[in-house]
Amino acid sequence: MGSPVPAPARRPAVAGGPPGSYSARVPAVSVLVPVRDAAPWLASSLASLWRQTFRDFEVVAVDDGSTDGSGEMLERAAAGERRLRVFHTPPRGLPRALAAAHARARAPLLARHDADDLSHRERLRLQHDFLRAHPRVAVVGARLRLFPAAAARAGMRRWAAWHNSLLEHEEMAREALIDSPLAHGTAMLRRAPVERAGGWVDRGWPEDMDLWLRLLEQGARFAKLPRVLYAWRQHPASATWRGAACGRERILALQLHALGRGLLRGRREVGLVGVGASLRRWSSALAARGLRVRALERGRPQPAPRPAAPLSPPVVLVFGAPQARRRWREALTGAGLAEGVDFLFLA
Repeated sequence: MGSPVPAPARRPAVAGGPPGSYSARVPAVSVLVPVRDAAPWLASSLASLWRQTFRDFEVVAVDDGSTDGSGEMLERAAAGERRLRVFHTPPRGLPRALAAAHARARAPLLARHDADDLSHRERLRLQHDFLRAHPRVAVVGARLRLFPAAAARAGMRRWAAWHNSLLEHEEMAREALIDSPLAHGTAMLRRAPVERAGGWVDRGWPEDMDLWLRLLEQGARFAKLPRVLYAWRQHPASATWRGAACGRERILALQLHALGRGLLRGRREVGLVGVGASLRRWSSALAARGLRVRALERGRPQPAPRPAAPLSPPVVLVFGAPQARRRWREALTGAGLAEGVDFLFLA
C-alpha cells in the first residue's frame, strides 16, 4: 500500500461565513479538483463547473503545493462561490492530493475534474441522472476530446480514439490492462465502492488505472456516456506529459502486479505473443518474476494463432494494433479460451 496521506491544512474556503465555514447541507456530488501550478487555466476550468445545469454539488479543491499563485486564485474564487472549498497541502503528488480531496468530500457521489480541463455544462446532470437510474453501476465516464487539437501528440490521439470506442462495461473490463479505458477526469463514482477498494493510493504508477483495476477486482460495473462531455487540455506541463508515474516502466510494473493477482496467480509458465521491443521487454519482465515463458510468436502477428496447441492458457498478448487484437480474440475464443481467464491483451 502507498504512504498515508497527511491531513491537509484548512484555510478560509467558502464565502458567506467565518473562515472555514460552509453549508451544513450535504450536496449530491463532490467534485474533486487537485491543483498544482495551474494558474494559466484555472479560471476557465472552474468556470466550466459554475456553468453546470446541475447545481447540487460542491467543489473540493486541493492546492498541492503550487508555486504559481494557484492557491491564492482558489481563495479569491472561494470568496465569491459558496460551493468551493479550498485546502492546501505540501507538494505530494496527484494521488495524495486526490486522497486529501476525497477525505474532505461530503457527497455520496464523487466526480473528477482536472484544473486545466473543461467539463461540458450538462456533464454533472447527465452522469448524476445516469447513476440514479442504474444503481448497479459504480463508475460512469463520458467520451472526451483533446484540445487544442494541434497540440495533441499522435499517441494521445490514438488513445482518445480507443477510449471513445469503449462504451460498455465488458469492453472496458477486458482492456483495462492495456491502458486506462475510462479517462480519470471524466469519471463520476459512487463513494462506497471507491472506499471499499481503498480509494486513491500513491503506488508510483498511474492512479487511475490502479483504482479501476481494484474496483473491477471487486466486481464493480463501469459505464460510459456516448456524448463528448469533457475536454482534456494538451500542454507540456500536464501530469500525463511529464509525470513519472505514467512512464512505460511504471505502467509495466502495474500490469505485472495486476497479472500476479489475476491471470498469472499461482502459475509457473505463460504463453507470450508479441513483436519486436514489446515482446523482448515482456519476455524479460515475466522471466524475472520466475515464470517460464513459452510459445513466443516472432515477427508480425498473424491474423489467427497457429498452431493452437502451444497457446494453451494462460496467454498474454502484447501488441497494439486493434485489427490484430480483434483477429486473435476471435481465434482464441473460437478455440474455447475465455478472455480474462485464459488470455489477456496488454499493449
